[in-house]
Amino acid sequence: MEALGKITKLCEAWWERLSDSTRADQQKYAEQFLGLLGWSDTALIDTSSREGALSSASFVLRGGGESAVAAHFVMPGSLDPPSSLVERGLDCCEATRLLVNGTRKLNIRYAFVTDLFRSYLYDAQTDELLLHADTPDVFHREIAGVLVRSHVERGSLEEVRRNPRSYAARQLREWCRHWCEAIVSDSDLDKDAGVLAIDRLLVLRYLFDHDIMKRSDWRLGQRFSQVIARAFGPDPKGTGKALTTLFHDIWFDWKGGLFRPHPPLDEVLANDQLAVPMLKEFTLLSKTKFSIATILESFNHGEAGEKARVRLVPETNEERERYLAKQTLGTIDSARIEVDVLEEGYRSIFYWFDKMVELYERLGLEFDIASQRQQQAVPEDMDLFAWGEMDAHRPGALRDKFQHVIENGLSVLHASPRQYRTARLMLYLHLISAYDQCKIRFGQFPPIESTLKERPKMLESEKRWNYQPPKSAGPDEWDVI
Repeated sequence: MEALGKITKLCEAWWERLSDSTRADQQKYAEQFLGLLGWSDTALIDTSSREGALSSASFVLRGGGESAVAAHFVMPGSLDPPSSLVERGLDCCEATRLLVNGTRKLNIRYAFVTDLFRSYLYDAQTDELLLHADTPDVFHREIAGVLVRSHVERGSLEEVRRNPRSYAARQLREWCRHWCEAIVSDSDLDKDAGVLAIDRLLVLRYLFDHDIMKRSDWRLGQRFSQVIARAFGPDPKGTGKALTTLFHDIWFDWKGGLFRPHPPLDEVLANDQLAVPMLKEFTLLSKTKFSIATILESFNHGEAGEKARVRLVPETNEERERYLAKQTLGTIDSARIEVDVLEEGYRSIFYWFDKMVELYERLGLEFDIASQRQQQAVPEDMDLFAWGEMDAHRPGALRDKFQHVIENGLSVLHASPRQYRTARLMLYLHLISAYDQCKIRFGQFPPIESTLKERPKMLESEKRWNYQPPKSAGPDEWDVI
């Protein structure tokens, strides 16, 4: 602990002679800093050829197992105060984003970034900000003990408390609310247009992390990276136009209805004074904020019923299960499940989407087995046209199961604009996740918006319950009117 107490003095000495310091001085102070933490045999990393190379002295600290840390020492002025970022719901500043990305490419689990005054500690795999300090005193109190070599070797990094999902969801919600208001405030747009812009960004980021749009001439990752690079570049002019062009192309080339042109909104988003700072902050949010679970949890606010619908766990519905069990190859194309968000919550969308896919897969296996038997029974010289005719009898639900669920197999009932917005967003994200996990070729987005239907005041099931004919009264019974 006495050695740790010297860290504050070392940092003060560095700042006192900052005006005449050199890169060699920076490295010397960095080595002394690490030495006080017990790291005397560190390996220097050459970051000059890596993305966003900064004037930094970078070292690898290996504590055994996965407890490797990339320690980056940058020059003063490179880092924003961590507390100011956290207040805005951000996880990175521009410098730490670049260094964390570089750390991840080196397959190093943790990244520590400091200018010997401000400090950040990240999980580089998720961009999650684990610990931060605005001053050397706070570093000494909050972070130093975690980075001591003997503690790292005993697993101190793995024991750092992670923020709960609700914390990340709340930060994401506040960020979305801030920029929704910014989009609407200086324009004639209503709140729905601002919400649409935010939902586009959420889907775009999820698509970027699960790039299912793969063609020889279409690379979403490259397009998105080019827009972000322009926003962070020395001349960000045209960033807003590049963003709206990307939105348009996702609609035109991939039929993403969420990105359908909205001229008044597109005009606002094309304004660089809005688009540049918004995209910069958007990029400085961690991956953890863009999981389906976290995005859904971000809607856990406001009216008690809506909060419950976010958390509600789907229950088995025996009537639906029996209905699905009776489906055959002859009936599967017209089979449809109706999900009522008002009563069943948003997670029921995922549950019954997956149930329909499981049904398609089961019947697809039956069809393939039957086709193999038929092939074995036909002559060996059967022509290709005959083979094609056999395959033409394959039900449509078994060709692209995800497309068919959206187009024919699922109806989602909503009772308010908020339910419509949340259900639509969840359908987009779950569909993207399904294609990503199964590695099935993605052709285009199905008409997701048509799956969402306004809930009638009384459902057919409720009518059957309320208007079933009365039982016959016995000789000693009175009818109740």
